[in-house]
Amino acid sequence: MRKVKVVCLLMACLILAACAGMQEKWDALTPDQKARIIVNDLQGQFNGLFDQGKAYVTAKPEHQALWKASIVPAFDQANKTIKTVTEMGKNKPLTPDYVYQTINPRLVEVVAYLVRIGAIKQ
Repeated sequence: MRKVKVVCLLMACLILAACAGMQEKWDALTPDQKARIIVNDLQGQFNGLFDQGKAYVTAKPEHQALWKASIVPAFDQANKTIKTVTEMGKNKPLTPDYVYQTINPRLVEVVAYLVRIGAIKQ
């Protein structure tokens, strides 16, 4: 039992050291590099939300009309916004604040729709 505790303690120390190392790497990035990572993460979140919503609507077809009329267009608009931000990043550096201010309203809209149909619980 003592060996298990020691191993757990060592694992916890390694995890904490890795987190500290990651924070140092994050802090060393330029605002543009951080913004690009954030854009990629947000795109991943949208992809996951779309898959989750699609699976939910497949299981509960009574939401199909709202899915097609409002939710899919909201995802489409989000993807267009991400594309616009990405294109802008080709011509000038991005900032995390700009990325959040531009993309987060789309994320909020999509999440609100998914909550409304019950695909996401509040």
